[in-house]
Amino acid sequence: MVQKIGLSAGAIKTFEEAIKYLELNFSDAEVRKFTDKMEEKLLLIKLNPRLGSKSGKKPNVYKTVINKRIVLYYQYKPIKKEILLLAFWNTWQNPKKLKI
Repeated sequence: MVQKIGLSAGAIKTFEEAIKYLELNFSDAEVRKFTDKMEEKLLLIKLNPRLGSKSGKKPNVYKTVINKRIVLYYQYKPIKKEILLLAFWNTWQNPKKLKI
């Protein structure tokens, strides 16, 4: 089981962008639904860090779907028993712009 979940600067930035997008285009209920779903997913990842599929970009980097528009990228550090959240990626963006 993971003991710590950290946020990279990229995760903070992309999370804020995702929330802004949702606030502009959807209701408050949808924003709450997204944050609830994200919290649920983080609990699952904490219990099973290899829950997501390997992203293939870097060792121990996984991705998991939060909703149909947002994918969470994270890195599992098994020796430290830590997870580092890397990015909340909007699937409508050009994947070539993803920097993790």
